[in-house]
Amino acid sequence: MVTELGKTVVLLALLCIASRIGVVNGKRSIPSQGKELEVEKKLKSLNKPFIKSIKSGDGDIIDCVDIKKQPAFDHPLMKNHVIKKFPSIPTMGAISPVPPRLNSSMPFSQVWRRSGSCPAGTIPIRRVLKYHLLNCSSLARYGMKNSGMVMKHGFLIHGHTFALGLENNHSVVVLHIGGFNFLGAKAYINVWNPPVEADDEYTTGQIWLKNGPVDNSDTIEVGWMVNPSVYGDRQTRLFIYWTADSGKSTGCFDLLCSGFIQMNRDVVLGGTITPMSSFHGLQSYISLEVFKDPKQDAWWLTFNTNIVIGYWPSKIFNHMQNTAGTLQWGGDVYSPRMHTGGTATGMGSSHFAFEHWSMASFIAQPRMMTTSLAYEYPKSATVVATEMKCYAGEIYSEGSGEEPLFYFGGPGLNMFCP
Repeated sequence: MVTELGKTVVLLALLCIASRIGVVNGKRSIPSQGKELEVEKKLKSLNKPFIKSIKSGDGDIIDCVDIKKQPAFDHPLMKNHVIKKFPSIPTMGAISPVPPRLNSSMPFSQVWRRSGSCPAGTIPIRRVLKYHLLNCSSLARYGMKNSGMVMKHGFLIHGHTFALGLENNHSVVVLHIGGFNFLGAKAYINVWNPPVEADDEYTTGQIWLKNGPVDNSDTIEVGWMVNPSVYGDRQTRLFIYWTADSGKSTGCFDLLCSGFIQMNRDVVLGGTITPMSSFHGLQSYISLEVFKDPKQDAWWLTFNTNIVIGYWPSKIFNHMQNTAGTLQWGGDVYSPRMHTGGTATGMGSSHFAFEHWSMASFIAQPRMMTTSLAYEYPKSATVVATEMKCYAGEIYSEGSGEEPLFYFGGPGLNMFCP
C-alpha cells in the first residue's frame, strides 16, 4: 500500500518533471541537460533586471525595467544615445477622427494593467519564461522571424509590373502603394482572434513600412498578432517588428533584441489585447502610426490616438534612414506548410473580405505621409493577395459618401484552397 507520504513524493517528482517539459508543435518533450543550460543562458540575456514585477491575469509576468537599462541599449550604435522624450513635431502624430462606424466600438485595454502599474522611470517588458524558449524552433532565432529568405514576386499594378519582396512561406493580403518617398503611415486596425493551426505558425493584422532591395530590405511592422512560437499561447497581442536585412540576422519582435527605444510605461509590447471583435456584434480596433521625425532622426510609434510608445533610431537601418519606399496595410499568415499542403490558420477574422462589416476584418482610414508632411488617403494603392483562394481583400464602401474600408482575410484551407 502506498502511504500518503509516498504519494506526496511521487506528486512532487511529477511536478518537477512537468516544469521541465516544453511543448513543440503540440508535442511534449523533456529537454536534455545541454538544452537546459542553453535555455537558462538565453533567459539571462533576454530578461533585464527589474525594479518591480507584476503577475498578470492573462498568465504573463510584466517586469518594470529601468528605462535606461532596456534592451535597446545593448545595440552597439546606442552606446552614447540620449533618450528622446517626445517627437519634435507633435502635430505629426495627430490621428484622424474616429470613422463613424467605429464610434460604438469597444475601448482597448491590456489585461496586465488590472494587476498594477510600473513606476516612473521604468518601462513594462513582458518576461520571457522557460516554456517560451522550449516552445520555439530555434533558440538562436527566438524573437526573430522564422525565415530570413525573401522571394521576388512580380505583380501587375495599373498596367505596370512591380517586383515585391515576399517572405518565404508567407501569404499576405495588403493594400499596397510604392514609388514615393514616405515619411509615415497610420490606420485603424480591426482586432480579432483567428485560429492558428500549429505552434510554428502565426497570423497578423498590421501596417508595413519598407525600403531597400527586395531580398535585403529594411522593414518596420506594427499591429496585432497571434504567435504561439513567440508568446507560448494563442492570445491576440500588440506587436512591433523591425529588420535591416530582410530578417536574415537583424531585428526582432517587440523588445526581444536591441533596436526600439520604449518611452511609455503603460503599454506592453507583446501584451494581450482586449476585447476582441464579435461576429455581427461590436467591433474592436486599435489605431497605430509610424512616422519619421526628420529633426530627431527617428521613426516614432504612436498608439490609439495620442499615446507615444517610443522610436527606432534611424541609424539602425541601412535603407530607411530617411524615408520608406513602400507602405502596406493588411494581414499576413506564416506557415512552413504554406506551399506544401496549406494551413487552416485564419487571417483577420478568418472570414473572407466579401463578407464585410462585423464578419470580415478591416483597415479603416489608411493614411500615407509623403515629404509634404501631410497625411493623405492612398488613392493609387492596389489590393495584392498572394493566395486569393485562401485569403482575399476588397476595398468596399458601406454607404454613399462614406470612405471605403479595406477588408481582408480568410480561413486558409477550404474546398478551393490550396
